[in-house]
Amino acid sequence: MKTLKTLISFKTLNEIENNRSIILLGKGIQLLIVVAVAIFLFNKVSEIGWSDVWEALPQNPLYYLFFIAMFLTLPIFEMIAYRFMWGADEINVRNSLYAFIRKRVYNFAVLSYTGEAYIALWARRKTKVDRKTVFANVKDSTILSAVASNSFTILMLAAFLITGQLSVLIDADPDYKVYLGLTFFVGLIILPLIIKFRNKIIALDNQVAKKVFLVHLSRLILMLLFQALQWTVVLPDVPFSTWLLFLTAQLVLTRVPFLPNTDLLYVGLGLTLASYIDAPMAVIAGMFLASGALFQIANLLAFIFTSFDDIKLGPSAHNTLSQQPTQKAEVT
Repeated sequence: MKTLKTLISFKTLNEIENNRSIILLGKGIQLLIVVAVAIFLFNKVSEIGWSDVWEALPQNPLYYLFFIAMFLTLPIFEMIAYRFMWGADEINVRNSLYAFIRKRVYNFAVLSYTGEAYIALWARRKTKVDRKTVFANVKDSTILSAVASNSFTILMLAAFLITGQLSVLIDADPDYKVYLGLTFFVGLIILPLIIKFRNKIIALDNQVAKKVFLVHLSRLILMLLFQALQWTVVLPDVPFSTWLLFLTAQLVLTRVPFLPNTDLLYVGLGLTLASYIDAPMAVIAGMFLASGALFQIANLLAFIFTSFDDIKLGPSAHNTLSQQPTQKAEVT
């Protein structure tokens, strides 16, 4: 009787990969996904309203420079984190940046954590890293990113709780109590358990894990700084503490798993909190609508351009399956 290992042997997988019909079918499905997601993102921009967005766009060029910096910070720093785990030969700007940009699009424009699934599948096709290490390290990076984000979010929420400003978030949106509850639950219960049992949960050695954690924490702080600077360009008279409250509200949203299109949820949250800013509502609404549309346009363009690379490259010569010796069937 053949074992399960025989059914998924390297020989069987190699035969599948070398089957031209299956490869063409896979490329066709991939192209359909590209088109479907592109249409989805186009419709999201249309829901905001192309003409309304155009009229609301801020005139200061610094606004757009900070936006570009903020958009690219996540994929660049995630690429650095995976470079620490898998090495410079496997992860570099030339062969990897497009994949991490695509990962950002999946996570923020489609559904949280779909980007992690994409990067795991991408790594299996494009790198020499073995299957077990790929999935273990994607899990490790996700957990370490969550630890960094949750720790920082809890500190920010604690500060606003002490100053009494946390009530602003709760009063602005009743549903936000649920988000806050989930954040505190993860931060005060699950987070300490992860830290305590990190050696059983994290496959990386401690030194690499520390580097990946610091990369994610640095990325988070830098993105928040770019976001605050972007808003300050439009409304320079608003106190920085107000922007910190907005940023904390965004952080809480990122802690809720499987939310669809987080970028647009940020816009809705910003419009909800707009009444707490001492500035013209039209300017505030225009700023957040412009930001939401820019993210959707950037997601759309990024997805299209990175799709060309993904489809063109196809299965990599680095694929470990083609490098493994064929294993004989085991008999039990």
